[in-house]
This record gives sequence, C-alpha cells and structure tokens, in this order.
Amino acid sequence: MSMRARLAALTVVTILSTAAAAESPSLEHFLEQWDNDGDRAVTLAEIRQGREQRFFAFDTDANGYIDPQEYDRFDKVREAGIARFAPEDQDKIRQVAKGLTRAWNDTDGDGRVSRAEFLDGGETWLKALDKDGDGRVTIKDLS
Repeated sequence: MSMRARLAALTVVTILSTAAAAESPSLEHFLEQWDNDGDRAVTLAEIRQGREQRFFAFDTDANGYIDPQEYDRFDKVREAGIARFAPEDQDKIRQVAKGLTRAWNDTDGDGRVSRAEFLDGGETWLKALDKDGDGRVTIKDLS
C-alpha cells in the first residue's frame, strides 16, 4: 500500500472514529471539524484548508482528480458520518454537507472533480452556509 493510500485510509478512519467518539454528533461537532483556530467560526481560509485535506485524502491515485470510484468512497465515508447524527438531525447535516458532494463540485460535468474545482467550491459553500453574511460560518448560521 502506497504512503498516499495509507494516509487516505488513516484520514477515513479518523473521520469515522471522530464521529463515533460522540454518541450522536451535533452541528457543533461538524463545525469543530472545520474550525482550525478554535474561535467557533469557520472562515473561507479554514474551508479551503479543510477541502484541501479532504481532496488529498480521497485522490488516492494522486492524479489530481477525485475520480468516480474515489468519489464513491468519499460519498460512503460522508454518509457514514451523517448516519452517526441523531435521526432528527440527519437531514440538516446532509444539507450542510451538500457542498462536499460530487454534484456540487463537478462544475464541468466530466464525472471527476479536479483539485481546482474542489477548492473553488469552498467559496460558494461558505456563501450558502453563511446565513448572516459576515463571512464566517457559526452555529447560528447552521441552526
């Protein structure tokens, strides 16, 4: 197994185990995954950094794209994380996580997502989540 594949596997395990650590994660837990500086708000820079990490983790063949098979794996990991939420919260978190979907990120419709497409999707995702327009996503925006 290549180092990149090992790192991807480790990332997947980390994502799943982090979700499993709480009996039922909350929207706050979702924010904590993206809030790198602990200020309880997620900025565009943090979104771009988080998206870069996720891109690197799921582009397991390092060809610069999340190919359809790699995106299938990404979808399964994301859905497994969503399934850890309380049933009444799953639709809400699925809406929040919409910015990570293939449909959101495959802007040229070729079936695969380039690094540029994935990173550029962060700005649109921030705008969709930032209900008060202050350039940051907080729990208030997600509630």
